[in-house]
Amino acid sequence: MIDTLRYAGRLKAAGVRPNHAEAMSRALNDELAGGVATKDDLGQAVDILDGKLANAVAKLEGNIGRLETKVDGLETKIENDVGRAVAEMKGELATMDAKFDAKFSAMDEKFDALRDRFDTQGRYVFMVLALIAALGLYNAVSPHIPAKTPAAAAANPAVAQTRDT
Repeated sequence: MIDTLRYAGRLKAAGVRPNHAEAMSRALNDELAGGVATKDDLGQAVDILDGKLANAVAKLEGNIGRLETKVDGLETKIENDVGRAVAEMKGELATMDAKFDAKFSAMDEKFDALRDRFDTQGRYVFMVLALIAALGLYNAVSPHIPAKTPAAAAANPAVAQTRDT
């Protein structure tokens, strides 16, 4: 807005007729005032912008809410999937554990059978060695009885005498 009285006064001082100066100042004021926003215009614009901003915020909050719901759903799905995978792995590990237990039990039985066999064979070996030792000891301490053949008596006369006596 311009001060129309002051503007008209300047025109009059410059030599413009008073009625022309007043008409020119009013015309200029009307032209300028048509393109200038008033306080009411600005208030209405602020109200419109506030409404648009409120709509945008509401829309954004709605989108955020939907995203949160999706994220919560995905989180639940992931937790369920991980839970199922862990349960499956535990089941497979239990199955593998049972298989290993069965294999180790079978191996333990085989080792026990081998140990029993070695123990039995060891006893037999001990008995044979004891028998051999006993025979060796018997041969070492007992008198030798020669054969009753005449050739054996002729070959060893001392033995033949002990037998006759």
